[in-house]
Amino acid sequence: MERRIILDLDYCIGCRSCAAACQVRFFGEKRILHSEVSSSGKSAYLPSPCRHCEDALCLRACPFGVIRRDEVKGITFQSSFECIGCSSCILACPFGVLEKGLSRHIAQKCDLCKGDTRSGATSTEVPRCVLSCPSGALLFLSEEEIKKEKVGVRFISRSPYWRRV
Repeated sequence: MERRIILDLDYCIGCRSCAAACQVRFFGEKRILHSEVSSSGKSAYLPSPCRHCEDALCLRACPFGVIRRDEVKGITFQSSFECIGCSSCILACPFGVLEKGLSRHIAQKCDLCKGDTRSGATSTEVPRCVLSCPSGALLFLSEEEIKKEKVGVRFISRSPYWRRV
């Protein structure tokens, strides 16, 4: 069953705890990027994980076949050991969520914490970025749950000072 990370803008407070959890999981490599959109004194924070596209351009752009797709789970992942750092996937990604690491100079791609065996995690568990979100802005939902949640139908976000009760 394919599941996706969904962002609820109404709840994101810009704390970047998702990035911190990702850095801990990947030993200093951050695989979730952040953007801040400001307009007339108001800001919106956008954590941007990989979207694991069905027809992933990064997968097609990789000349060495380092990026692969798990058809069962719908996850696009890479073998960091085989990556040579050519940046083809970074240039091909239309969402700009891939970034070259400063220490190893290879592309860093989110794999939804696939293969995270520490602390008894299994492949059905939620990625660390979603677990660490204190406000509940990041959700890990299946396609059926997304339809029930009506994700993406709100056009106006609440005030950044509004708090969840």
